[in-house]
Amino acid sequence: MFVLVEHYVTQPQAFWSGVDHALKSMPANATLHHCFPTPDGTHAICIWEAEALADVRAFLETYVGHVSRNLFFEVENGSGIATPARL
Repeated sequence: MFVLVEHYVTQPQAFWSGVDHALKSMPANATLHHCFPTPDGTHAICIWEAEALADVRAFLETYVGHVSRNLFFEVENGSGIATPARL
């Protein structure tokens, strides 16, 4: 499944330092495909692929949960344009 994560960053320096550490410890069951940060580092949207949304949440909250509010959503695809399958 693909997981979209919206990051609302309260401490950009600490957040992006945490991201650097997280990237060195990526779990085998999750892949980060895209990361789109704002120029000031206070917001980002990332697209992950994983077995479960809970896997991405558990991993990210460990590294950046203390310096950002993170919203997690299962999404239909990881790239391109898609419409909701259930409509």
